[in-house]
Amino acid sequence: MSKIRIKGDTSGYVDLETSATGSNLSVTGNSVHIPGHVIQFKHFSGTSQTDVNANGTYFTVHTDSTFTITPKFSNSLIVVRHYAGGLVQNSASAMLRLLRNGSTIFENDRHGYNNLPSNWSPINWSFQFVDTPNSTSALTYTIQVRKESGYLRVNDYSANANTYVVTLEEIAQ
Repeated sequence: MSKIRIKGDTSGYVDLETSATGSNLSVTGNSVHIPGHVIQFKHFSGTSQTDVNANGTYFTVHTDSTFTITPKFSNSLIVVRHYAGGLVQNSASAMLRLLRNGSTIFENDRHGYNNLPSNWSPINWSFQFVDTPNSTSALTYTIQVRKESGYLRVNDYSANANTYVVTLEEIAQ
């Protein structure tokens, strides 16, 4: 079992030291860094809807929020989660992609499909992606969708607005 020892003047900042072999605990200033643990969590939600009206072109969804996180450590993972519903009709394929600071880091070229010309089908736009940005600079994530034909809506099951959720989570390594 490892022991944690407090050393130095305890009236201000305290440095922690561990003597266990293979221990990965580190303390920097007022941040504790333990591999696998959450360093920070950001939650965004909104009700913006996107009606994709052109074929073969990506459209940015959820334009009512900017999804940004600034990692505290350069070797951290960023877990991106997106939850939203939608509708698709007579579309050979519905595609989804994730961008970090304007560059594509994930693309799903057939996230949904419906070739029925007269029926709307629900589509689940949810996904999870683990990013390895190797950065401590601000990271802005953008979610985009496109269709080959037909009709496509994001965050819309009916005439009423639905709520989407995006979370960004920094995980220590």
